[in-house]
Amino acid sequence: MNESINAGPAVGDVAAAKAAVEDAAGRVQTARRDFLKLFGYGSAGLMLGGLSIGEDGLPGLIPEAAAAAGKSPYEKAFGFDPGLLYMNIGTTGSSPTQVVKNANQDYKAIAGNPTAYFFGQQAMRNTIAQGFGCDPYELVLSFNTTDGLWRIVMGIPFAPGDELITTNMEEDAGISVYNMLAERFGVVIKTVNIPTNDAYSDAEVLARFKAQYTEKTKAILFSSPIYLTGARLPAKRLCKWAARKGIISIVDGAHLPGMVALDLHDMGCDFFSGSGHKWQCGPGQTGFMYIRNGFDPSPQVLQRPTSDYAPFGVPSPMVDIPVPGYTNTNPLPTYYATNTLIYGAAGILANGVRDPNHNIAAVLQLIGNGSRPSQNALVECCQLWDAWGRQAIEDYVVALAQYLRSRIVDHWGFDALSIPYAGFADASARTGLTSFNPFSPGFDYNADLTAAQSSAQSAASAAAVAQLKTDHQIVIRNNSVPHALRSNPTQNAAPGTFSAPLRISTHLFHSPADVDRVIDALLMVVPHP
Repeated sequence: MNESINAGPAVGDVAAAKAAVEDAAGRVQTARRDFLKLFGYGSAGLMLGGLSIGEDGLPGLIPEAAAAAGKSPYEKAFGFDPGLLYMNIGTTGSSPTQVVKNANQDYKAIAGNPTAYFFGQQAMRNTIAQGFGCDPYELVLSFNTTDGLWRIVMGIPFAPGDELITTNMEEDAGISVYNMLAERFGVVIKTVNIPTNDAYSDAEVLARFKAQYTEKTKAILFSSPIYLTGARLPAKRLCKWAARKGIISIVDGAHLPGMVALDLHDMGCDFFSGSGHKWQCGPGQTGFMYIRNGFDPSPQVLQRPTSDYAPFGVPSPMVDIPVPGYTNTNPLPTYYATNTLIYGAAGILANGVRDPNHNIAAVLQLIGNGSRPSQNALVECCQLWDAWGRQAIEDYVVALAQYLRSRIVDHWGFDALSIPYAGFADASARTGLTSFNPFSPGFDYNADLTAAQSSAQSAASAAAVAQLKTDHQIVIRNNSVPHALRSNPTQNAAPGTFSAPLRISTHLFHSPADVDRVIDALLMVVPHP
């Protein structure tokens, strides 16, 4: 046990954690961004998402009154069924009520006056790119994380014998991608085991990646946060290490958009794929694909067109878009456009050649008739998050998760959590995903398990999830996790002996009262000391 992390009694941490939630709630209520800078071409661009514009130039649907004590600052912006406590945002989120209303009106308008919807996304990308710390030329509205990952890896010229370093905790999308690379192109897959509970540290994760490196390493592919444990890997350190080695970095960031204040240029990844329907609370089958298309470390204000036709020589009004500098200053890796109607148009991405002045997103975005209501709704959600303040939202989500973890520690102990617990949220804990295991022997996440114990634990965990939903109207989920072993923390559980912890998602529409409710229900449903 790491005494520097777990020193001192758990009692008392709960009150401090709850006070931190209240402080974060106050900041998220007052957080506002200067939208006039973000949307330099005026309110016409804002109306893409159907938002109303107030006298202050900010979108509507921003709560003005202080939230009632113990309530989420944004509880009333969402329309959950009465009595339902939904805490599985890691699987899919819920769109704000106004976004749903506008999307329905959008569908109705298209049904009444059908039209093909090939264009319009340039203004959307201009609208949301700064909220993710990137250039609109680099950001593509994809279908989801899986779609983005496949379009990324299929555009990279892998060759037989190339090596890809990944982890043992990837989601199905990542697993499918690297299995295909191995079978079709002869890529050698090397796997890093992600440690759990007090065996976890950022330094240990980085060391395990470094241990897999050889001169044949072509790329790294990893998820952050890890969907199984909620651990937020040291993405920037991993991407900077990869850059120093000349390795391509691919990040499955399914859970990052909407959960944290994301700065893709600062992260330093070459490629990124994230979900629009999880923490960003957009419609299903929406996501974000990012392709680094520059290397200047200096922040810039770039002129970007408002028309989708501009990359192909058609005049367009221009807007100023502030873009942060790149931490990854490597030359741009070769990338071939995939799934596009206009391969090589205007010389963009022809033969895999890269140019920082090229609008690569314009080529990759054009894949045929898209869903205007879905894309508009996603953009509207992004606008709301920007208005409410992405950093303030992250602080609130993390503070709420820390309160949940403090309650878990108070009842089940430090060893029950998937990642190390401290009263403050260190880098790995800056996430809204909380995983803990009340079914493991000794309430120890890293306990050694037999195959029989693993099977029994899986059944008990699934039964608990079902009972919470049926008897308490609380929705969470469970997972099958290759946890680190208590007997040897350098090793992870062998196949057939996975643990089956519970995973709880806390988001901006939750409150400390919701955390108390799920803890009270868990004490009636799962084992506890």
